Amino acid sequence: MTLLFSDIEGSTVLLGRLGPAYADALGAHRRILRSAWAVHRGTELGTEGDSFFVAFEAAADAVSAAVRAQRELTRFSWPEGERVRVRMGIHTGAPTAYDGGYVGMDVHRCARMAGAAHGGQIVISDATAEHLGSRLAHDVRLLDLGLHQLKDLPELERLHQVVVDGLPAQFPPLKSLGAVSRLPSSAMPLVGREDDLAQLAALMGLDAARLVTLTGTGGSGKTRLALELARRCVDDFPDGVHFIPLAEARSAEQMWDSIAEGLGTAPGRAAVLGRLGTLRLLMVLDNLEQLDEADVVVAQLLRGARRVTLVVTSRQPLHLAEEHEYPVSPLALPRDDTLAAAQASPAVQLFVQQGRHVRPDFELRADNAADVMTLCRELDGLPLAIEIASARVKVLTPRALVARLNTRLDMSTKKHDVTVRQRTMRNTIAWSYNLLPPGPQTAFVRLGVFDSGADLLAVAAVLDDGSHPAGADPLEVITLLVDASLPAITENHDGEPRVELLETVRAFALDRLASTGALDRVRAQHARHYLRVVETVGPELRGDRFWQAREQLDAEQGNVRTALRWCLETDGEAGTDILVDRFELAVRLCSGLCDYWTDGSKYVEARGWLEAVIARAGTSSTIELARCLSFLAGALAPIGEAVQARRRGLEAVSMLRDLGDTGYELSEALRVSAVATHYVGDPGAARLLLEEALEVGRGSTDGGPYHRSLDNLANLESTEGNYHRSLELHDEAIALAQAADHFEAARVWQHNRSVVLRLVGRVDEARDEMLGLIPAALRHPSTWNLITMAEDFGAILADLGQHHDAVRLLGAVDALRERSGYPRSRLQEGEIHDAYAASEAFLSPRDWHDTYQSGRDSSVNVLLAAQVTD
Repeated sequence: MTLLFSDIEGSTVLLGRLGPAYADALGAHRRILRSAWAVHRGTELGTEGDSFFVAFEAAADAVSAAVRAQRELTRFSWPEGERVRVRMGIHTGAPTAYDGGYVGMDVHRCARMAGAAHGGQIVISDATAEHLGSRLAHDVRLLDLGLHQLKDLPELERLHQVVVDGLPAQFPPLKSLGAVSRLPSSAMPLVGREDDLAQLAALMGLDAARLVTLTGTGGSGKTRLALELARRCVDDFPDGVHFIPLAEARSAEQMWDSIAEGLGTAPGRAAVLGRLGTLRLLMVLDNLEQLDEADVVVAQLLRGARRVTLVVTSRQPLHLAEEHEYPVSPLALPRDDTLAAAQASPAVQLFVQQGRHVRPDFELRADNAADVMTLCRELDGLPLAIEIASARVKVLTPRALVARLNTRLDMSTKKHDVTVRQRTMRNTIAWSYNLLPPGPQTAFVRLGVFDSGADLLAVAAVLDDGSHPAGADPLEVITLLVDASLPAITENHDGEPRVELLETVRAFALDRLASTGALDRVRAQHARHYLRVVETVGPELRGDRFWQAREQLDAEQGNVRTALRWCLETDGEAGTDILVDRFELAVRLCSGLCDYWTDGSKYVEARGWLEAVIARAGTSSTIELARCLSFLAGALAPIGEAVQARRRGLEAVSMLRDLGDTGYELSEALRVSAVATHYVGDPGAARLLLEEALEVGRGSTDGGPYHRSLDNLANLESTEGNYHRSLELHDEAIALAQAADHFEAARVWQHNRSVVLRLVGRVDEARDEMLGLIPAALRHPSTWNLITMAEDFGAILADLGQHHDAVRLLGAVDALRERSGYPRSRLQEGEIHDAYAASEAFLSPRDWHDTYQSGRDSSVNVLLAAQVTD
């Protein structure tokens, strides 16, 4: 026979809450259960209060009845919004028939199993599992809970949980005595944590650490990792491993009582320490961050129970001398955008695993991999966020989920195995936020304005609300926030600390900041700070600190873009007194970024910002706006829009003349206008503009425009066949750039000089000069520079008869041009056409095609590096 015992968990407490309505709830509970017993041929042997004792001839019938009952109990609308949770134990054996019922050890075993279970949980014995065999519905499976010691029974009992799709799957440890393992069951295997587990195992083994604290932001998977670590350590602790959930505890007394309940001993500190005094066991203390006295309790445990090892999960460390802190990072994201990278990513693996849990036919495919990767990246690789999102694939495709990413913090989960504070990502983050004092709460929400992190100077600028002296050190408040696992600290490009928020945490902070009415004011502080950065660092791009300045601005592009977006918004918070003219700030930011945007790979983005600023300018007229017009002209010409480029350049010239400028800016505007005019096909007009640019630039205190104009004039002479004059001008431009410490400009002018060397037949010199430039270009790659360098070097190789190498480079360059959106100009085509035509004539059509295709399948970087090596 297979026996089933059930009763309502916490029925006395439920009675107190419902009062007279409890009778209605009890009656509904009995009707639901009796209907399930009847459908599956169960015989009711006893009913007392809220409990049932039922017998079945087949184990499969007993399990099916329990599953049906739990489903109906979950669906029922209970009085006062309550939920009636019924625990069930099922055991198969040979009880003795007596007086219309059954007696014997099998009856007692089944009753003890039910008593060890939790409301909503179905626990079955190993004997029942054996009798079931494969006779389970497709949406029902068994989870091995390990060996347990049941009260009054001498032998350990292996128990299993019936896991049902759509019903709770995770519960606290069974309420058994002396269990070898008292850990919550996990319905799914742990993903992507093997390295963490290996490091933690080594820490606990070789270093014999007695206190390991897993820290990390909400949803990072601390609890799941701690459980798996404990599960793998079972054999190392003869007195067992125990999981103690403490999320609901608010005082040291409640913490001691929770530990006592988990250990199955009397409540209170003395009873717990008395029980642990001689035991060698492992305890997982889960969620300590909200307990102000957690460090005191843990210290007393370490001193009073010398053989006990503790694994703690918390958003902040305990700061005890014995503590080994282990930060838990989010799951690793894909390294690139390929399907192979997606398949190798633990974050994507978790998404797929959880997606299959609700939709068995869900697969990662080439047509959905990009969307799945986007989801995982936007959710920062946080396991909880990924689990919540992946549960939606039952009704939404990954692409549809991506479209809903703006609700990332409100994707509430209906999983009953997640504690109340984790029902949404917002609640998870709010849990840490609400534990902060008011001052740090204000500081935290202000950090939400940063995109891609911030150094301490930027943090100080944004946290300054007028109550602290300018430049006050924010380190103390940041340390407190880091201890709460809200921001993370990484290393800045200069070795200084950088404060970063996960995107999910940042979205929460921004929402809270908006609710205070201070969002625009803080954004203004943020934008003003990054204007100071841009205007301070930007000029260094013209000198010997070029790469350091570029690295600094690279690191701040997220913040710069955020500042520009805010400056160009038309709406602000009603009634907010913004102490800055947004449009003026946007113009100055763009003007300050022009030297940074000179890298051709940034032309497309620069164009978008500049055109937005110019469109808003109307009839405005400033030096900064003229500089924006001038740079836009310089960006448009190389990408095939020479006519538009010339128009913008001449607008800048006219504006600067009206403003009375006679120096750097006018010289630069004349120069870019000349370049655009040359692209249009009017070399005569281009020469006149360049000559004027040189005349104005000669009187400028900055040599930058002058050597740039010289190089452009050299290029013009080259296209008209005046090669020797071109070389003289290039040499002069290189010498001036080097004298002004403009070494990057000097390398570009030297590249242009090598092109002229090839055109005059000095091909060996051209090759040697270009080979000397390639290593620097590969160390600091710029898409535009790599394209022109590879294209020009390929022409040199073709002239030297190395046709296969030349055609391979051409294939790689063409592919890169297509991906980057940089068409080849008419002038460039004219310079390289004959060289590549010679290669095409030398190779057979099939050989040329195969070689060209192999180049397209390779990369410019790889092929250029191979030339330097050879």
